[in-house]
Amino acid sequence: MQGNPQLVARARGALLGLVAGNQLGVPTEHLGTAEAIRKAFPNGVLDLAPPPKNSPYDDDAAMALLLGESLLDSQGFDANDVARRWVKWMKVDGRGIGITTKRALTMIDRGKEPFEAGQLTNEENPGRSAGNGSVMRCIPVGLRYHNDLDRLIRVSTQQAAITHADERCTWGAAAVNLAARELLHGNIYFIDEVLHRIGDRAPRVLRDAIHRVPRESEGALPIARAGEAGYVVYCIEIAFWFVTHDRLSCAGGGRHRHQCRRRRRSARGAIRGGGVAAALGRSDHRIGRDRAARRASRR
Repeated sequence: MQGNPQLVARARGALLGLVAGNQLGVPTEHLGTAEAIRKAFPNGVLDLAPPPKNSPYDDDAAMALLLGESLLDSQGFDANDVARRWVKWMKVDGRGIGITTKRALTMIDRGKEPFEAGQLTNEENPGRSAGNGSVMRCIPVGLRYHNDLDRLIRVSTQQAAITHADERCTWGAAAVNLAARELLHGNIYFIDEVLHRIGDRAPRVLRDAIHRVPRESEGALPIARAGEAGYVVYCIEIAFWFVTHDRLSCAGGGRHRHQCRRRRRSARGAIRGGGVAAALGRSDHRIGRDRAARRASRR
């Protein structure tokens, strides 16, 4: 990426989109309904309260930035180094940490190897550990390995498996980073490329969700389904939909925009906040105030 100012600017936009989307979404996380969000913020989220002392970011942004720092300092992916940084953050801060992430990192702190901890956490709650934590933080991998697709896929799934070993989560992270990679290189029609790259290796439910995005209506998006808050497949589907159907606009929105806020925050922070910035070649892409998203509570 060095020597290419356009790619550097787009990469900065991706990280800015991730962090800005995270920060703008924090005030809406626990409001619960579209009506409550509209009542609390009729003009959108304009003035942010300062974060707690010594806690500038919650888990989403914090873990992504720590992952990026590890990739730089280790000159590549080192699962033990990444896990060590995440565990340290959990112990000294941990603001917003999800149940699945906390369980896996606690096991690591008690001596388990990173991938073993992720697998054990998944086995403790099979079928119910497919939260969106793995896609919230994955964007640094997409930027680091944008010119090495095999490694991009491998490291995307590996960083996910430290806390979220369910295949919907590991391959979900790969899909998000493949999309981000295409947007980084100016390909706004990324769906086919993502499906081609993940192939039959990814779970069918994830492939089906991505495949229906181009023809899906906003009203059909899986936004308010009971018991599915934070489900990684739905988060990716919604994020990809807004990149595909609304890639040139950060403002506006349909009748679901406030409900979308809660579920599309992480993936859309990385994909739409950063991805649209990548598609437009801007590092200062304006993040829509009224449509900033925040991940749901289950991660």
